[in-house]
Amino acid sequence: TTTLMLLASCCFSQTYASTSVNVQNNSGVEASSGEEEESNMKCAGATQQETQTCDTEDDDNYEEVTDSDNKDVDYEEEEEEEEYDVNDEYDEESDYEDEDEEDSEDEEYICADEDEVECQAMLLNDNECEEAGTVERCKASCGFCAAEEASEAYGVKQQISSWEMMEEWNELQLYMSRKEAGEINDEVIRDDECRNHQDLCIKWAVDGECDIPAERNHMIAMCSPVCQTCHLESPCTQFIGAENSGAPALQPGDLNKLFKRIATASDSFDRLQLEGIIKADEIDTEDGEWVEWMKQYQPNVLEVDPWVVTLDNFVTAEEAQHLIGVGFDKGYETSTHYGGASKNAGRSHRTSKGVFYEWHGDNAVEQIMERIERVMGIPPIYAEDIQLLKYEEGEYYKCHHDYHDEFLQNPGGPRILTFFLYLNDVEEGGETKFEDLDNLTVTPKTGRVVIWPSVLDDDPLEMDDWTFHEAMPVIKGQKFGSNLWYHQYDFQTPHKLGCGEIQI
Repeated sequence: TTTLMLLASCCFSQTYASTSVNVQNNSGVEASSGEEEESNMKCAGATQQETQTCDTEDDDNYEEVTDSDNKDVDYEEEEEEEEYDVNDEYDEESDYEDEDEEDSEDEEYICADEDEVECQAMLLNDNECEEAGTVERCKASCGFCAAEEASEAYGVKQQISSWEMMEEWNELQLYMSRKEAGEINDEVIRDDECRNHQDLCIKWAVDGECDIPAERNHMIAMCSPVCQTCHLESPCTQFIGAENSGAPALQPGDLNKLFKRIATASDSFDRLQLEGIIKADEIDTEDGEWVEWMKQYQPNVLEVDPWVVTLDNFVTAEEAQHLIGVGFDKGYETSTHYGGASKNAGRSHRTSKGVFYEWHGDNAVEQIMERIERVMGIPPIYAEDIQLLKYEEGEYYKCHHDYHDEFLQNPGGPRILTFFLYLNDVEEGGETKFEDLDNLTVTPKTGRVVIWPSVLDDDPLEMDDWTFHEAMPVIKGQKFGSNLWYHQYDFQTPHKLGCGEIQI
């Protein structure tokens, strides 16, 4: 509910102002690295706004959901200002529509006839259950609700909404009956109980996921009865019903420590001390070598509540071109919006393209990752694979958040930090904007990094509502970038086992 209220006010009636500054706030004041004047930063020491607006930038679903190419965005250009047309696809009305759609999807699922009298009369007279459309109208009278209730005998109650799914349910019952009667004599029998652990197991089986190699381990662990694989072992079973037992990336208080450490290498360090944001006892006197190393990247503290920090020249032009080339080699695909926190998963919500890259074995990227680990102090096993992004003219990613509630039940836990790297200078547009943070805007520049949290310092499992962000439309040229999302627990181990979607 909090998220929906926040989004109801976000990303509406937005105006894009052309500017040459590197980092700006809503008054257009430059906040580039190296400048000391207080007006250059919206934040240092400032508290959060009392009136929530909203913001957004580049996130993508680690899961391939659905989204569409959408390049039909029309922006009317003026000499000094680009104003979004409320009638085009970048329309505030779509946010309301998407929220309404999500609200309806969040309603409690109830299996019943739409019109009980009509359904019973129709079935009595015409026995039309197998006709198209009848199932959705007459689930109870056609026996689907009874089947759903009965499915609880084999684990989580299933959603059954088609005759194909009903046939799969009948196959499941036959298989389990034979298993319980001792008629199935497979050599390997798992120690864990053979149960369906998710309510869409039958649907996934109808979609053929029991036989898709990339989904095999997941389906064996989560949907053995429907896949008829109760005898097969899966490395994913270790995560079922288990708490996140690995070491967390962040303990309460560690998030502020991470950003304050970066800030000690910034030109704002003295001011942050004077304002009491960084206290003397929080400075590691043995950190001098690291601080001197960090200074080459010109850390710039743009906001402290929550933290938003940029680095410059973090990768060379050659390294940036290498990553862009990898994206083309792997094949940029239409990016998808992961429903999650934004509740705005509409067709026009995101129009960029992207691809995930398993970088291990790529020497150039390994060097970049070593650099990132030295900055963040978090091993790469906590991070997803690098996501490479490409935006053409008119493409954007509207108001969203990188945190997704669904990840709380996955082995890796929620996303906690975003490390976004710009790979080229964009001719015009393509900024990252945090509207809730006084329209804080970061301009793309080759080698520039912007880092921000998705969670709270005192509770790294709780979403920070202030870091919604937005990838502004590219007005002229192209935009290339890369995302690296950190999770609270080891992400790579379950992911490589095909268990990233396992619910613990």
